[in-house]
Amino acid sequence: MAPAASPSVMPADYHLHSHVSHDGTGRIEEHARRAVEVGLLEICFTEHLDFYPSEDGLSCSTIPSEAGLRRYLREVRQAQGRFGVRLRAGVELDYKPEADRWVRELLARVGFDFVLGSVHNVEKWGVSGPREMAVAFFEERGVEGGCLDYYDRVERAVGTGLFDSFAHLDLVKRFRPENGTMILRGVLRDRIVAILDLMAAKGTGIEVNGSGLVHDPQEAYPSLELLRLARERGVTTLTVGSDSHRPDTVGRHLADVLALARAAGYTHFHTFESRVPTPVLL
Repeated sequence: MAPAASPSVMPADYHLHSHVSHDGTGRIEEHARRAVEVGLLEICFTEHLDFYPSEDGLSCSTIPSEAGLRRYLREVRQAQGRFGVRLRAGVELDYKPEADRWVRELLARVGFDFVLGSVHNVEKWGVSGPREMAVAFFEERGVEGGCLDYYDRVERAVGTGLFDSFAHLDLVKRFRPENGTMILRGVLRDRIVAILDLMAAKGTGIEVNGSGLVHDPQEAYPSLELLRLARERGVTTLTVGSDSHRPDTVGRHLADVLALARAAGYTHFHTFESRVPTPVLL
């Protein structure tokens, strides 16, 4: 078992989903209370934000709606200072190139503390699930082809410079754990290196996400080898999170995540307020 976080660490969970997310449960207050119970001093909600452009490209809807996002921000503000834990309001933005214009406009209108980038889908295919769809995606595209298609979209997302950090960079291993090794070899490694170099150039951080420890890979996203490569390529901003979707899993595997970051050679992780990072000693 990985060692627990050192006493110098200010624990912070920067990947949480509440009732605001389509797949989350629990009010903001419930998550805050649980954070106090497990000894966290700061949490950031990263509610899913999905964009759905119209077929004619003239409009775009979002889930949650902009009004819903503003209600969420008010809910976090109203809970601030009531539970003995700092609360930050962020989003996990699932990037779609066809929605780029609307992504930029919404982020300019609505102020978040933290914007976490992610890619869950390639065209009609859900790489992050359901399991049957993810497996079928790799069967149709081939493993290398499917991974390259996924990283094409990740590279476009990182290239926007819109994100403070990028989530579960090796998500392609969720239902095919062997993909985690494959992407660090040959042409796929070259693509990963190009993405990491772009992240370093854009100042985009990398997330260490503990949810892989309860998924098929039984290891965090990213793996230790990929995280070491990120540090070597100059990705200096690091965020850590449980990817919790309900109050009772807030902070889950956070000690393991922090230990992984130290093993990869990182000395700090980062918290955010109004998109401004603060380094915290690991």
